[in-house]
Amino acid sequence: MTFWPWRDIASVAAMTTPRRIQFLIFPGLQALDAAGPHQMFAGANQERPGSYTLSIAAAAAGPVACESGLTLTADRAFSSLSARALARVDTLIVVGGDVDGMRAALADGRITAIAQRAVGRTRRIASVCTGAFFLAAGGLLDGKRAATHWRAIAALRRFRPQVDVDADSIFVRADNLWTSAGVTAGIDLALALIEADLGRDVALAVARRHVVYRVRPGGQAQFSAALAAQAAPDADKALARATRAVIAAPEKDWRVERLAEAAGTSVRSLTRGFARALNTSPAAFVARARLDAARRMLVETTAPIDQVALRCGFASLRRLDRAFQRTLSISPSAFRARFATSQSKDKTP
Repeated sequence: MTFWPWRDIASVAAMTTPRRIQFLIFPGLQALDAAGPHQMFAGANQERPGSYTLSIAAAAAGPVACESGLTLTADRAFSSLSARALARVDTLIVVGGDVDGMRAALADGRITAIAQRAVGRTRRIASVCTGAFFLAAGGLLDGKRAATHWRAIAALRRFRPQVDVDADSIFVRADNLWTSAGVTAGIDLALALIEADLGRDVALAVARRHVVYRVRPGGQAQFSAALAAQAAPDADKALARATRAVIAAPEKDWRVERLAEAAGTSVRSLTRGFARALNTSPAAFVARARLDAARRMLVETTAPIDQVALRCGFASLRRLDRAFQRTLSISPSAFRARFATSQSKDKTP
């Protein structure tokens, strides 16, 4: 008879004991904030059975209406999440939702109290989208970097100035606290958590099964310049003219004075418009638009990289490389090798 050392028995038990993933939801939640990550963890169970047990908690067990009208079912009530129960939770995930639902849930205080109670008991605490407000309300994010939906960045900074809000990241890890950006970023977060638990191969298999990127081509960029431009208010015609001009011709000299001239407004008004509507500066928007254009050219054409740099507004290949390394943590050539499709080989620049 062979006897296993105790440490080996413990390691086997750790591998075979399912990790409990506990979601906290409320009326008016964004359905994908919960359903997206939930499906990724379920997919991990398909790849490696028994890896996770999934649970959803709300103020009371039963149906909970999402902002879209879809209904999710909570299998337990918040009152069941005692300190002892939270000690058995591996990962606590707090979701976001519509403004009214968020305000009511924040005022209610129970989700924030559960998150506070989980500190030191639950191995990981995470938020999706505006779920970061619950963690911030409890002081969990003080002095830490955190992500949220790009439209809520300014609001989170006002709500809790002690939080270092990262305006660009899909998700952020600060020790055992994980926060993610808007809506579908919860899928990216879940895949990252799965990779941390089960390894890269399992995370990749889950991503392939659901036809999503394990690491989306945008790298760390939460939203593109084009998406930001679409979010500009229709009433701000000058801002619309400015953003469209940059996206249409990123290679032009878009110093703020020239951009204001193209938009038909003053530098001061344009700068205020960018800050108010897009939470960025004209210069930062131009930089993002150029990076987006370069990413598209690298993936969709076979143009030499030095030509990509010039045609997308970078004065040199070196500047393009620096922009990619700073924002995406990858070189332009490595980005093309990773994300270019076979069809792009047939496209001429």
